[in-house]
Amino acid sequence: MFKKVLLVAVLMFSFEATASADTLYEVKKGDSLTSIAKTYKKTVNDLLIWNKLTKDSIFVKQKLIVQKPIIGKTTIKAPQTVAAAKPVAPIKTEPIVQPVQVKAEQLITSPAPLLDEAKQLSSNGQAIYNLAVEFAGRMEGIPYLNAGITMAGFDCSGFIYFVYTQAGLKISRQSSESYFNSSASVSNPLVGDLVFFENTYGVGISHMGIYIGNNEFIHAGTKGVEKATLDLPYWKEHFVSFKRFHAVSVN
Repeated sequence: MFKKVLLVAVLMFSFEATASADTLYEVKKGDSLTSIAKTYKKTVNDLLIWNKLTKDSIFVKQKLIVQKPIIGKTTIKAPQTVAAAKPVAPIKTEPIVQPVQVKAEQLITSPAPLLDEAKQLSSNGQAIYNLAVEFAGRMEGIPYLNAGITMAGFDCSGFIYFVYTQAGLKISRQSSESYFNSSASVSNPLVGDLVFFENTYGVGISHMGIYIGNNEFIHAGTKGVEKATLDLPYWKEHFVSFKRFHAVSVN
């Protein structure tokens, strides 16, 4: 009976995740922020806030959030009548930091890496992963922007920050090296885990992306948000490891 109830809960989340991620609009020639707002019965100010824009200028193929982002609805609770259901422990999260444009040298770094092996993904973590991967795939084509954390453009760690916070994970804006140092190593990666590289444009941990299965990952590279394969010689040479945020694991 419990297995049946859990399956229904998972299916219900899958529908919610898709619906939440289905809030993007790709700008077409002739569009304006005013016309898009009118089409979706929103205000221009709504679109400015949701997309973290400081002005109303937009460009063709830019992806805009046109519905209010739904964050934090990822906890799955079993019905109280099912005795065998084990309650999901609350996830320990970092304090929310207001998004700001920062230079690379200003990003937070940790003093030493954590070498512990990642714990099993929690049910809440799986829900976050599902939405994060779905949302990341819809970001393809957004241009690269140094220190970028908005739909106008991303750098690699800014992309990670934006995607996972939109999926409901409470993390602060950090550098790739700091994310590496504050996450746990993974021997067998799951779709949604992090992938790290070293000595790309800088010495040490300098690039990261999201693992999407089949030895592929999605990341914000110099050509913008794109998918890539770890089978390419360049990525093989610079690959370091797969890792997992502590907050998506069981306690």
